Amino acid sequence: MAEGATQGILLVSDISGYTDFVRKHARSASHARQITVRLLKAIISASSPPLLVAELEGDAVFFYALGSEEELPGLAEQLKDQIPRLFRSFAEELKVLDSFPHCSCNACASIGSLRLKQVVHVGEVAVEKIGRFKKLFGLPVIVVHRMLKNSVPATEYLMVSEPAFSKFDGFYDLEPERRLVELEGIGEYRMMVFYKEQLASIQERLDNEEGPIPAPSFFQIFRWKLSLMVRTLFEMVTRRGPRG
Repeated sequence: MAEGATQGILLVSDISGYTDFVRKHARSASHARQITVRLLKAIISASSPPLLVAELEGDAVFFYALGSEEELPGLAEQLKDQIPRLFRSFAEELKVLDSFPHCSCNACASIGSLRLKQVVHVGEVAVEKIGRFKKLFGLPVIVVHRMLKNSVPATEYLMVSEPAFSKFDGFYDLEPERRLVELEGIGEYRMMVFYKEQLASIQERLDNEEGPIPAPSFFQIFRWKLSLMVRTLFEMVTRRGPRG
């Protein structure tokens, strides 16, 4: 069932660092998936309306907010408030996971190296309802995903396309780096990039407002270690299958 075309603000929050592990040793692949799931849940839990989840895409969350052309600036301001909170929630969960006692597999040993990058674009999208799910179509959807493939010399940043940035009333008084990015099969787009060092000032403000991250309890540590062990054993047994 088609709902027609409307304007949408599109955001992809992408975790980088675990792609190689899912192709290696079974234990590392299992632990990488379980860690990624917790981080994705942390990102989603930090979001709120009008931001909605369009899809979970491996180690990324595709968010969207829909409205008319006149509503876009208001939606952009609400999104601007959420972006730092998504970064903070990811960083909080990462710190908790890194504080847990963990094994020596590649995935667990590399928790601290994981990073989050976020990209934002805006434009006309078509919404199709497939059963109880909504699917977004249109060039802006392709553009926001191609934005993840770029030459930005960093693993943690916020990239906003020029059309999307024009809807913001500035971004926390930060001055972006302006880059001309070639998107595969689409062409050049002007992008505004904010790096980790710039975003840190916003994070400090949130930390002062919401307090320090509490240390994990004994129960949280025990539950996490038990989950790692049980799920890893289950995946390894089911992958091996019955012997004939």
